[in-house]
Amino acid sequence: MATEAGIDPAEHLLRVALTHPECVGGAVLEPEGGRPRIRLDMNVEMPLDMKADGISSSGVRVREPVVLKLPTYYPWQSPRFYLREDFPRNFPHLMPFAAMPRPCLVDGDQDEYFFQFGLVEYGIFHLVEQLAIWLRKAAISDLINAKQGWEPMLRRDFRDIVEIDADAARNAVTKNGGWIAWQGMFFRRGASEAYLNDSVETWISSRGVQTPLMQKSDDTTFTSRRPDSSVSLGNTVVGVVWPDKNPNGTPRVSATYLPESVTTLHDLRARAAELGCGRSLDTFLANVERSFNGMLLPQPIPIGIVLCARRPIHLIGSAYDIELLPYVVEIRADKNRASLFAQADKEPVAPAMHYQSLSAPLLQTLSGIPARSGLAMLGCGSVGSKIAMHAVRAGQDIVAVSDESLLRPHNLARHALGAKDVSSNKAEALSKELVGFGMAPAVHKGDLSHDLRDPEQVKQIMPKAAGAVINSTASLSVREALVSAATSRLRARLFEAALFGRGRGAFLLVDGKDHNPSHCDLIAELYATLDDGRAAELLFDPADGLAEVQIGQGCGSLTMTMDDARLSVMTASLSQEISNALDAPTHEGLIVIGTADEDSPSTRWSRCVVPAFETVAIAGSDGWQLRLSRRVVDRVRAEAKAYSAVETGGVMIGLTSARLKTVTVVDLLEAPADSRRTPTLFVLGTDGLQSTIRHRHEQSGRTLFDVGTWHSHLRNEGPSSTDWKTAADLAAERAPPSILLIATPARFHALVSSRKDNDG
Repeated sequence: MATEAGIDPAEHLLRVALTHPECVGGAVLEPEGGRPRIRLDMNVEMPLDMKADGISSSGVRVREPVVLKLPTYYPWQSPRFYLREDFPRNFPHLMPFAAMPRPCLVDGDQDEYFFQFGLVEYGIFHLVEQLAIWLRKAAISDLINAKQGWEPMLRRDFRDIVEIDADAARNAVTKNGGWIAWQGMFFRRGASEAYLNDSVETWISSRGVQTPLMQKSDDTTFTSRRPDSSVSLGNTVVGVVWPDKNPNGTPRVSATYLPESVTTLHDLRARAAELGCGRSLDTFLANVERSFNGMLLPQPIPIGIVLCARRPIHLIGSAYDIELLPYVVEIRADKNRASLFAQADKEPVAPAMHYQSLSAPLLQTLSGIPARSGLAMLGCGSVGSKIAMHAVRAGQDIVAVSDESLLRPHNLARHALGAKDVSSNKAEALSKELVGFGMAPAVHKGDLSHDLRDPEQVKQIMPKAAGAVINSTASLSVREALVSAATSRLRARLFEAALFGRGRGAFLLVDGKDHNPSHCDLIAELYATLDDGRAAELLFDPADGLAEVQIGQGCGSLTMTMDDARLSVMTASLSQEISNALDAPTHEGLIVIGTADEDSPSTRWSRCVVPAFETVAIAGSDGWQLRLSRRVVDRVRAEAKAYSAVETGGVMIGLTSARLKTVTVVDLLEAPADSRRTPTLFVLGTDGLQSTIRHRHEQSGRTLFDVGTWHSHLRNEGPSSTDWKTAADLAAERAPPSILLIATPARFHALVSSRKDNDG
């Protein structure tokens, strides 16, 4: 082992390397800087005609000497590989600026690659294997795979940064040569007298806003301030420069790979000329000089320059053939200057890494998700804030946020926002957080249960740009107000997300096409169909279920104990379900419910598709409507068919909303045994009926009630005088509502008789 006492690490490394079939010789060299060195003689496979010449057409020899240097912390770091000093530099996968060329052997961190094999010997062998592959491909100029795309120039480990939107820069490129100046900001670390490529580091960022290079009395294009002696920051510009067309009018294409070797302004001008950008670069720099006529600035200001090289094929991982080559150069507007560039052509220029600026496409790419329509958030509490941030980090726009409450200290136990926002309105604080992501959502700080009933307020709460609305308030009044606001003009899909059972349970409601089924329909359907014992236990728990408001409005939030990790797990899953529903929309409604085990992080999720509810106007009412779930409709039709020679019926179970003027039916109770069925009359029996109704009420967690009765007609005829009398009797005998539903072979009829009518 290389780490054992008494074994020279260089000799050990050489012995291991020589076990590779392409390593045909080598020697231990004199140490350099106190660090061991080894030379490997690598056989390079190449076509026979090249092998006969001893060198390939690309300049790679049949036998290549490669020097390995052991870093200070070997074997906690991998050996470093160096090619001969006169090795050709016009290859991709060569580290820039090395005195001796360094091949980039692996995609990623070489040390991590070295570690993954466990034993040092295996790590050495596989690195030598990567070296053999690299040399073999270099010999036949195959380090760029045309099928994969053009290999961008290696810019890894540069300390200067230019942050711009790559798509915006590429979209600025035209067939004719040119340039554009963008507003930018800079951060510079280093003394004023220090220079790039020495002890100065810079970060320049731009959002792609064009700026004219002209001097005005109140001009703020270039500014600088120093918070301390080693840091300056301010405004600057980024120049995006692209190539002239060829004399014959065709686009200028740069098909030769050039390693990054720019260190001075002279080098930059030469590189620009090689890419066809020379004229445009000179024009841009001349305009920068002109904009500083008569202007003095006490500090050096870095400016960004991005050369746009048009390649013969698209870049790897991109549909574009434009490669961006960013650089930083500094201007010094001294009093007695001859130029902004104090050292003229010797002015240092730093090649920079390109960072993609924060944008929706970037976030979508990293998240691996498609573009999605914007969201309107109703409720910016624990659940709402986290769902919003999940969406934003996936590149989804938040177009509106609504919440009337303030962020209080106890909210921070599980909120997406931080302590700096305590005492701020939750919607306003979340909006400010979103500004950093380039968003500007509308902010509503009013009472949602009231304002959703105002058409003008609705335009702000749910703008047209919102493709989806997420209600996370856990408020019954907001649910009903949202359903009332969901007119045919509202195109957005509506979602409701809530947690219950101290965060061990969660549900998501997704309304259907044209908002049918509605959230009120879906919650009733959830109560009626829930057959998961664990979910029912959590949902109907009188202390921790939906009987108490837990996440959202009300003081219940303060007393509920739930850690942030549990809430985050559940809201993350809810976010994924929302995304799935947006990416694969259906006409039906959807109920998603999840439950976590008591003593483990395991969570089970179930999904129930809910077809549209059938609606029936209730005769005798003031515009009320009966809403029947598909399951109820199918059961009524099936029983009527089973009793085709006589009328039949039973009891309807569901929910009522006086505010929405709806009676929602989601279950039926069979008629008692003492009921009478005849061809012209159905009489509902009473034997055990009340106990059955009470049992169903308890079974539903005391959420569902007896809302009336139904019976069938053998012919397509509406309510008879007998039916109206029955409705009156129901109103006199039963607590409201007491709806009578009549099922004819062709349609449904619903009627109600008020107690006042009955008394008359």
